[in-house]
Amino acid sequence: MLRLFIVADRFQIAGRGCVLVPGLPCEPGDPIVHRGARIRLRTPTGREIDTFVKELELISYRKRPQKFAAPVLLPHDIMKDDVPVGTEVLLLEETYKTVKQPGT
Repeated sequence: MLRLFIVADRFQIAGRGCVLVPGLPCEPGDPIVHRGARIRLRTPTGREIDTFVKELELISYRKRPQKFAAPVLLPHDIMKDDVPVGTEVLLLEETYKTVKQPGT
């Protein structure tokens, strides 16, 4: 398993589901995670929830950040209260491609 990120915040979007932020990092060497990828949520209390990435949220109305991350949308059966701040998001896929350095 590979740790993708630690949940800093989460929110519920009516009709869509729970979104986790900061989301997937997109720096060279980071794994490329697609919709449907299997993930595990490990809460600070040790509870583990195996699920998948329903969608990647890419909308932003702010200035470009120094580091880009794609927030993760979870399936409808996982609610905001199921994923406390501090939860680890782990990639369960055994093989994956990585983000390349621009120009390589």
